[in-house]
Amino acid sequence: MQKYSRYFHAYVKRSETWFFVATLRSFEYMAFDRTLDKTSGLFELFVPDEYMEIFTDFMDYHVRNGVVQSYEEKPNRLRYESV
Repeated sequence: MQKYSRYFHAYVKRSETWFFVATLRSFEYMAFDRTLDKTSGLFELFVPDEYMEIFTDFMDYHVRNGVVQSYEEKPNRLRYESV
C-alpha cells in the first residue's frame, strides 16, 4: 500500500516569495513545494504526516507575519482510485 503526503494550497505574498521558499527549504523534508501560479502567488505543498505539527507551526508563523496570505489542505491531486 502506497502512502500519500498531505496536500496544501498556500497563497504567498508576491514580494515575500523568495523569503518563503528559502525558509521552507531550510527545514529539510518538511514539505515539498511547487509554484502553481506566479501571478497569484499560489503554491502547492506536499507534507508527510510526521511533519504536520512543525509545518502548521511554520505556516501559522508566516501567516501572522504577513508572508503567507492563507493556506488550506486539499485532497491530494496525485492520489487516485484504481478502477
